[in-house]
Amino acid sequence: MDIGAESLYIEELTKRKGLSCVDRFMRHAHLRQLTRLVGKAIGDFDLIRDGDRVLVALSGGKDSWSLLYALQHLRTKAPITYDLAAVTVHPGTVEFDTSAVEQRLAQDGIPHHVVHGNIVRLVDEKLTEGTNPCSFCSRLRRGFLYTYASSEGWNKIALGHHLDDFVETLMLNLFFNGSIKGMSPHLVSDDGRNTVIRPLVYVRETLTRECAGVLSVPILGCYCDCRGMKGSRRHWVKALLDKIEKDIPDVRSNLLGAMGRVRQRHLLNRVKEDPWKTTS
Repeated sequence: MDIGAESLYIEELTKRKGLSCVDRFMRHAHLRQLTRLVGKAIGDFDLIRDGDRVLVALSGGKDSWSLLYALQHLRTKAPITYDLAAVTVHPGTVEFDTSAVEQRLAQDGIPHHVVHGNIVRLVDEKLTEGTNPCSFCSRLRRGFLYTYASSEGWNKIALGHHLDDFVETLMLNLFFNGSIKGMSPHLVSDDGRNTVIRPLVYVRETLTRECAGVLSVPILGCYCDCRGMKGSRRHWVKALLDKIEKDIPDVRSNLLGAMGRVRQRHLLNRVKEDPWKTTS
C-alpha cells in the first residue's frame, strides 16, 4: 500500500473507530519508526526528564512538524510526564502566514505561541559583508527562542535538527573551519538559562519528509530573498555526501557514530609546556 492509499485508509479507520489525531497517525509505519528513533535518542542522551517543560521550535518545516508530533505521541506512552508546546518565531514578512499552523495545532490540542521578531529587518540592517545570511538569521531566531523560553518557564527547547544536519555540520567544520566540531543532542546554553535538545539525532531527513507527507501538515517557507542558498557550503557538503553514499551506503550513520567515539590520544594533543625547556 503506497503512502496516499495508506493515509486514506487511516482516515477512514479514524472515522469508524473514533481514534485521536495522534493515535491514528501512529498506525503508519513511517511515524512508528520516527517515534521509536526519537524515544531512543531521549533515552540515550537523557533529553527529557519527569516534570520538564518542553518547547518545540516550530518553524513550519517538515522537520519541526515531525518532531512535534513524535513528542506529542510519546507523552501518552512515556513513564514520565512533561509539558509540551510549540513556538513559532515570526520573521516579520507579510507572506509568512501562521494561520494554517495555528488552526491545525488548535485542532489537535497542542498549545502554540507566536513570537514576533522582525528578523528580516534585522538581517537587512545588521548583516556584515562575508556573513552567511541564513546562519545570521538562525542566530537571531535562536535568541528570540531563548528569551521567550526563559521568560515563560520552559526549561527545554527542542530543535528539529536531524541526522543529516549533524553530519553536515561536522563536515563543514572539518573542511572550512579546521575543527572537529558538530552538534550536541543535549546542550546547555552559554548563559546557563536554556537547555537545547535535538531528539531527531537518529532520524534521517528522508524520514521527516515522509512523515510530514503522512501528517498532511501545512508547510511554511521562510519567505526571504536568501531562501534555498543553492550555492551555500552546506548545500555543497550535502551533495558531496549524496555522492559518497552511492559507494558507502552507511556513510552518514558512520560519521554520526564517529562523533561519539572520539579517541583523543590519537589526535593532535599539544603539550602545554615546552618539553625541551631546561630549568636553571
